[in-house]
Amino acid sequence: MVGAGPGPRRGVIAVRGALVRLLFAAAVAALLLAAAVLIFLLPPVVHLLLDLSGAPAVLGSDAATAHQLSDALVFDLLRGGDFGVPYNGEALLSAAERSHLVDVGALLRAVIAIGLLGGVLLVTTILRSGGTATGAGRLRLGEALRDGALLLAGAAAAAGLAFTVAFEATFTLFHGLLFAAGTWTFNPATDRLVLLYPDAFWIAAALAFCVALVGAGCAAFVIGRRFVAPRR
Repeated sequence: MVGAGPGPRRGVIAVRGALVRLLFAAAVAALLLAAAVLIFLLPPVVHLLLDLSGAPAVLGSDAATAHQLSDALVFDLLRGGDFGVPYNGEALLSAAERSHLVDVGALLRAVIAIGLLGGVLLVTTILRSGGTATGAGRLRLGEALRDGALLLAGAAAAAGLAFTVAFEATFTLFHGLLFAAGTWTFNPATDRLVLLYPDAFWIAAALAFCVALVGAGCAAFVIGRRFVAPRR
């Protein structure tokens, strides 16, 4: 029986190499995305966005109260809580609002978990290659950083442009893709979830998040190019 010639074998190797390279690029993009999500969930960042958007006034509370309510909700997002935050002697959110935040929390935790897995994959590969100072490990890390940066920055730039040109349509599109219909629409006049986080909050957050991702992608691309470039 005659085996496959060198041509088909080289083709298989090339495809396998491309898939591995894509996997590492996705790992870098996922890690950077997860890091950005965690940064944007930090209290100082959320508080700044709340204040810039005038959220306390929209809710009808002072800034300190709005910050405390938001901190409690973000904590529940990260730990998988029930969002039963009290406000003026009653629950801050309705059952529908709490249900939506349960879905949001599951999505955020999945993004963070995938990002951590991407980080583990990168670190494991680097260690198995003998560290980034070696040729193979350095080249693979550089390619992953460069490709993942392009993937992330390109997607973030496209999303940022879409949010800038048509925020409502883009916001609706993303929610329609990520959540079941009818579970994420609320009354901005009465539902406290959208009073605490009004449209101005989401516009500022979405644009700042996209800019941060583009910046992180550019930084990773520069670092990746240095790793790939021949050492003198």
